[in-house]
Amino acid sequence: MTNLTPKRLLISRLELLLGLLALASVAALFVPADWLTRDYNLPITALKADIYSDQAIGGQSNVEWINEEARAWQCTLKPGFADPFCSFLIHLVGKEGKGLDLSKYTNMTVHIKYTGPPKGLRIYLRNRSPNYYVLGNLNSTKYNTVELTNAELNKITRFKLADFGVADWWLASHSVPVEFSQPEFNDVVLFEIQTGTSLKDGTYNIELTEVSWSGPIVSQEVLYRAIVILWAAVVFSLLIYRQVRLNIQLKQKAQQQEELININKLLNLQTQKFEELAKTDMLTGVANRLGVREYLFEGLNNWRNNQSPFSLILIDIDHFKLFNDTHGHDVGDKVLKGAAEIFRNSVRNTDLVARWGGEEFIVICPNTDTHQATTVAENLRTRLASAEIFNGLKVTASFGVASMNTPSLEHLFKQADEALYSAKEAGRNKVVVSSTLANLPSL
Repeated sequence: MTNLTPKRLLISRLELLLGLLALASVAALFVPADWLTRDYNLPITALKADIYSDQAIGGQSNVEWINEEARAWQCTLKPGFADPFCSFLIHLVGKEGKGLDLSKYTNMTVHIKYTGPPKGLRIYLRNRSPNYYVLGNLNSTKYNTVELTNAELNKITRFKLADFGVADWWLASHSVPVEFSQPEFNDVVLFEIQTGTSLKDGTYNIELTEVSWSGPIVSQEVLYRAIVILWAAVVFSLLIYRQVRLNIQLKQKAQQQEELININKLLNLQTQKFEELAKTDMLTGVANRLGVREYLFEGLNNWRNNQSPFSLILIDIDHFKLFNDTHGHDVGDKVLKGAAEIFRNSVRNTDLVARWGGEEFIVICPNTDTHQATTVAENLRTRLASAEIFNGLKVTASFGVASMNTPSLEHLFKQADEALYSAKEAGRNKVVVSSTLANLPSL
């Protein structure tokens, strides 16, 4: 009679969760890289920009804007300096005083329009760090550099941040330790385009139209590691869950065994195999003590686990010995059969009528509180009292009602028995509710 649906449902949900997790893991391994990519486009026209040439350090080269708003400029390299150059700068420090953190990106895209001798251009991403940066001295920013050839200009060009290196002249002039000699992009404060190495004297026209960075939101390494950790956590959690579940089931099993033993003792059942015993009283046709065993067990479990009310009614046929002594045992048997039939036909479908022994009967009332059980008992009393059992013979009975308020069937039966005794003492043909529960709130 025990309902296994919630447990089966729980297992089904767990299996469904594991299946969905497996599908998600496989999908994560094959998801296109561009689905998990972050992008940042530099607003080149909205940021402060400067141009300068080697004139700042004694050279003769000249630089001027062709169209400042379009970020187009002209550089005229002239002799008079060992390595003449022109540069274009975009300032990247924001209102909070921080530069761009490009460390989470892996690729860089630029579009530079260029006319001039075929020597290419140099790009700097100048990073700031307290390990080498001197406040107020922009030359102390680390010059992360990459060279673009003419073939990579005048078109959209994409390359990796891993292609950058640190300018040798900067490392030498700042005596940077080896541990800080690698490219860094966590606080880039300046983006710079500079004419390339060993350019000839002449005029160069340069225009920057696009700068952007892209990179994975989650790297493959992190993704694979996360999947492994997730599955390890799931397996570990599942092992713990099953161990805890097993312990609970073992405790419940032991508790159920103990309860069955107590019920058997309460019902005065012997140790023979129950399937070999009849659960029906041969005389009256209602259940016997063995027949109420499962009802008592389930009622106790539902009361404990689901807080479902559980009541029982003890019934004693009034003056039954007098019927036997006056009219004989045959009439006594007819009284018992007639009373049992009235009880069985008068209770609800969920109730169980059983012969408790001799002239005593019991009614098991699952999901029934004290008030409802009292109503059932009163209905049985009035129907029995108004019926003619045999040749106009009137029969009455006394009723004791009790509802469970402690996890003890023995206590419940004791309450009902005391209520039955009180009904007899009060003159019989009465319904008495257990005094212990009379003052308690209904479940």
